Amino acid sequence: MRAIEVHLNGGKVCTAGIRFNAALNASVDIIGVDANYDVTLRVGGLENDDFVIWSDRELRVGDEINIRIVETKLMDAPVLRNPNAVSEP
Repeated sequence: MRAIEVHLNGGKVCTAGIRFNAALNASVDIIGVDANYDVTLRVGGLENDDFVIWSDRELRVGDEINIRIVETKLMDAPVLRNPNAVSEP
């Protein structure tokens, strides 16, 4: 399967992969409110109507993220799965 392998500051965060009927993403979000900033790394997706998350962690200035597309038979288990998070009308 296709997967994404994510490293933060040289250490492995996760290998996230999905099988069928799914979407997978890795993103860095910077949200500024007043003089404060929240910076997060999120790795997750949607698999058969379930939201799945491998990582949702805060980042700091200077952090380095490496994302590599890999072909693998093994992936890490998600840290969170929300079954049937998407319902049909």
